[in-house]
Amino acid sequence: MTKKKKKVLTEAQKRELVNKRREATFRKKIRSTFTNMGFISFSTTDKHFKIGYRVVELDYLFIYENVFIIGEDTCGKAKDKDHIRNKSEAFREIKNNMTDFIAWLQHEFPEKKELVQKYRLDRIRLYYLYFSQAQLELTDDEKSLYSNLIFWETDTLAYFNRMSQCIYYATRYDLFRFLGLTNDQIGSSGSAGNKTVIKAPIIYPEDITGFRNGVRIVSFMMSAEKLLKTCYVLRKDNWEESIWLYQRLIEKEKIKKIRAFLANKGSAFYNNIIVALPDSVRFEDESGNVIKADKMGDFQRCSLIIPEEMNTVCVIDGQHRIFAHYEAPENEKYESIIAPLRKQLHLLVTGLIFPDDMKESDRKKLQSEIFLEINSNAKMVPADVLLHIRSIKDPLSDIGIARRVVEKLNRRRTFLNRFELSALDEGKIKVASIIKFALRYMVTITPAEGKMSLFDFWDGDKGALLDKDEEALTKYIDFCARNIDLYFSTVRDTFKEAWNDPTTKILSVTALNGFIIAYNRQLAPNGIRDYSFYNSHLKNLKVDFSKEAFPYTSSQYRKFSSQILTEAFDFTSEELEAI
Repeated sequence: MTKKKKKVLTEAQKRELVNKRREATFRKKIRSTFTNMGFISFSTTDKHFKIGYRVVELDYLFIYENVFIIGEDTCGKAKDKDHIRNKSEAFREIKNNMTDFIAWLQHEFPEKKELVQKYRLDRIRLYYLYFSQAQLELTDDEKSLYSNLIFWETDTLAYFNRMSQCIYYATRYDLFRFLGLTNDQIGSSGSAGNKTVIKAPIIYPEDITGFRNGVRIVSFMMSAEKLLKTCYVLRKDNWEESIWLYQRLIEKEKIKKIRAFLANKGSAFYNNIIVALPDSVRFEDESGNVIKADKMGDFQRCSLIIPEEMNTVCVIDGQHRIFAHYEAPENEKYESIIAPLRKQLHLLVTGLIFPDDMKESDRKKLQSEIFLEINSNAKMVPADVLLHIRSIKDPLSDIGIARRVVEKLNRRRTFLNRFELSALDEGKIKVASIIKFALRYMVTITPAEGKMSLFDFWDGDKGALLDKDEEALTKYIDFCARNIDLYFSTVRDTFKEAWNDPTTKILSVTALNGFIIAYNRQLAPNGIRDYSFYNSHLKNLKVDFSKEAFPYTSSQYRKFSSQILTEAFDFTSEELEAI
């Protein structure tokens, strides 16, 4: 018998095969993310149906209780507005014809009829998620045109996929926070209003805690199950766009080891979990009278009342010890052992109670400082995490402002999604050195003597900004990002070939820092100018950004900026010395 000759594929066929595998992996990732969280998946692919004025097909449908999630994936180009517009219109028709939609589901999936008709139409929470295999090249303004869609960027999908692999059903609470859902909106309408009553908590006297800002500290025991249902973590690399994030992602191997320990030993950890308690907690005396936190005496006999509302208890330290108790499918290795332990095991918790009038920025500053103090000696904290925490501790610092400007630039056209702001980002521009060695000096509100920054040219309310007014700070950050984006748009257009070639050095930290420093140094004589001004000057700059020819190293930011100023902005050697 002759051996069958193996078919030789052309290069085009090989590329097509690779693309098909990537697309299959991408779609599997979407589906597994939601099924790992406990959602029921419906096989809707290739099922077309007419609803309203359109014929539609759903790539995905996931249901958990009354939360319905429709998913649409795209493996095409990163900015297909026609595709997005069509899906936005299709979703509008579904929402406007919910009775027909539910009837179609019942007819098409009779085996899941009970699940579909479990809740009244007015109780169903319907969302449309748009997943893109490529990084979506949409600015915030462009996304706002399709506000009925929720765009899941590649890093958002990566985050929820990773979390669902680590802690399974417990990831649902994070998803519900992402969707803005509260307890009373999930399940039956009578599902809210529960509370945990903790008898005889330990309330520490103010004079032994070291706090002089009205913050009170209380310790108590709480079941793992109730902690899972009420807690959330400000992870720096998650889906949120907030300055107040400081914790690292969950480590899968660490969770597995703790879960194995729990299953084998059947006992809880006795070291403290540190949390920030919500403003809704209260104390009651033995007669049921409410006692304000600031009126609590030393170790006073009372009860601590904690509302059982999800995403209200902020975990500062101990997330792995809590989430190792996660709920998983019945066939998970340790679930049958862990399930009763979730209710049985109580963890030692120390909670911070903030004064009602304490600013959010001051609360998060204190939380991040505690996190850093606990963890800095246990494990090396990455440079970007340190920069991020420094920006939380002092939002008006040059580093704090620079960090937020980078986040804003990452959502504007020139640098859209190019910066590495998350541990989930791969192959993007690292920001720590850009902030530390260049950008901080351009956006600082306290430039060194004889120096200038963008603050000198901002015509906003500087007094309010210096008084830490968040609205004024946001306006200044927008001002900085807008002008830096304009400047770099001329760099992009002047060196378009290099900009679009990932093998060149134009988007390296060295080159970007050189351009930033040059921009800052030319502010004194030129001020802030328009696109045509920068364009007319930068075209005189002669630089080969190829990997082999670019002459500057990481320590030569200022040297490169001097070449830019000399060739593009006609600075003399004397002028270079002066700035």
